Amino acid sequence: MSKSDSIKNTDRPARSAKLPGLLLKSERIRQNKGQKEVCYGICVPSYLSKIEHGSVCPDRKILSELFDRLGICYEEDEAKLSCYRKLIEDYFYCLQYELDTKTIYEKLQAEEEKLRYSEYAIDWLLIRAFEQEEVMLFLEELEAYMEPKQHAYYHLLLSLFVKDVEQKILLCKEACETLHHSYAMNFLCGAYLLAGNYSAIHAMEQRIVAAAIEEGNTFQLADFCFLNGSAYACLNMEEMMMLYYERGIRLLQNTGWQNRLSMPYYNIGAAYINLKKYDLALTYLKKAEDHGESSIDLLQKKAIALIRMGRKEAAVPFLEKLRETLSEASYVDLLKYEESMMECEDGFLENPKYLELLEKLIHAIRAERHFGHLYFYRDVIVEAYKKQRKYKQALEFEREISESIIKNNF
Repeated sequence: MSKSDSIKNTDRPARSAKLPGLLLKSERIRQNKGQKEVCYGICVPSYLSKIEHGSVCPDRKILSELFDRLGICYEEDEAKLSCYRKLIEDYFYCLQYELDTKTIYEKLQAEEEKLRYSEYAIDWLLIRAFEQEEVMLFLEELEAYMEPKQHAYYHLLLSLFVKDVEQKILLCKEACETLHHSYAMNFLCGAYLLAGNYSAIHAMEQRIVAAAIEEGNTFQLADFCFLNGSAYACLNMEEMMMLYYERGIRLLQNTGWQNRLSMPYYNIGAAYINLKKYDLALTYLKKAEDHGESSIDLLQKKAIALIRMGRKEAAVPFLEKLRETLSEASYVDLLKYEESMMECEDGFLENPKYLELLEKLIHAIRAERHFGHLYFYRDVIVEAYKKQRKYKQALEFEREISESIIKNNF
């Protein structure tokens, strides 16, 4: 795929041509100016009205004069517009291939005043959103004026904000239908992972691998391996988990993406805790730390591994570090910390307060995290129910877990 295919088409659709009129109208209203005041000596008010409503497409000179009346420079120089277009194409190319976008973003940011009120206003807002600026509301207002590829990237961004996982999947599917590249497909796999639909990730393998190889996109190929490995990790399928994680690690091991290896190492460590292979868990958690991982989850997993090995004293430093982070922790992380602390107590499985805490944790995970987080606590939840003679609840929870796995994977 060429850089020019990454976001823009050279032939701009009619709805994109309506964008300058919308921007002109928005700024005129913001400045509380009437149509006559803005268009005097440039065009008649009825023509300005048609521009603002997108029923005519004026030349850049008229638009430039109208924007100038509002104190805004509307760029009409083709050489500069061509430069903006290339920078935008380069940005989305780098985004797709996980290359440096910051340098391009900074160059575009220097042209903020001109880009904001130009035919590239939507592209610029999309870039700002990918750079984690809070501009999604502005993009929502301009959705009707987006070209197909702009709309597809907007849907990928929107999928990061919606809470309903089925809506996330739908948005990513729609983006894939337009973009057809491995970057968008991995967004879809990420949505499937959140939904616990692991079979859908496995089914995407041939399609994504073919796309990534055709693109020459090493990073997205590795990223799919990590996503597929995570899907197997959530089911404690050690052999398949390691097959895909190790494949992804090998793809990136001699590249500039060394810092991206921390997450697969962390996920392997967490999976080995569930498999009760605690020495291996600590080995991989240490690798995650060596590659830059320093999250609350890492501290909690290290503590849990040591506690379940019977090395409670060795877990204390990690629990103390966890306690220091609680002011910034989410509700789920707070409950996970409390659960770790209670596992240090003798006979914790028989303690009604422990079961009460677990039920809060179950509810919070269902609301805020994906199925893999709930699966991590499967054994202690079932065991606590049994120890406290709540066999019906143990059976119901086991059924919920089993039905989720069967529904989404077979």
